[in-house]
Amino acid sequence: METKKEIRSRLKKQRGLLGVDECHNMSHEIYKRLIALELDREYDNILLYSAIRNEVNTDEYFAYLINKAKRIYYPRVSGNTMSFYRVRSLDELNCGSFNIKEPDMTKEYTQADGRALMIVPGLAFSDTGYRIGYGKGFYDRYLSSFTKRDTVMAVGVGYDFQLLSGMTFEDEYDVPLDGVITDKREVFIDE
Repeated sequence: METKKEIRSRLKKQRGLLGVDECHNMSHEIYKRLIALELDREYDNILLYSAIRNEVNTDEYFAYLINKAKRIYYPRVSGNTMSFYRVRSLDELNCGSFNIKEPDMTKEYTQADGRALMIVPGLAFSDTGYRIGYGKGFYDRYLSSFTKRDTVMAVGVGYDFQLLSGMTFEDEYDVPLDGVITDKREVFIDE
């Protein structure tokens, strides 16, 4: 059985070998699935992320959501804390922590703003809703900060080879996602 570290290393390498066109085409397939599923229908607040190192690109989804007058937020890291801030244009994102595009500290998303749909990146996902990221725990800490977990629906997005069926790699501090969407399928976890 592979360790989290081995899975992280293997999938980081595999994703790194993808070409620009492959990433674009698979990201577009995931975008089409997000649109078809209409996950945003029940949410005015959408938490996205800036793609790095061949992650699923969410820019196309951003354009779709902004045209639907959704309030969109992107993460900003400060120390060990990640917070989400309102973005009205992708031009508002600037290079920040870990060379990831981040928003300025404008309007921060809080639970008081209402329910939110969060689109979460990762290196690997299990079909039970757990994910492996880069190992810093930002998303797990952020999701565990919600007093009521039903305030946010967290959905992972990744390429199909990143969804590992039948694998268990959750740790004590990991927070499960509500679902995972790839370029070929989607898996939603029933509580």
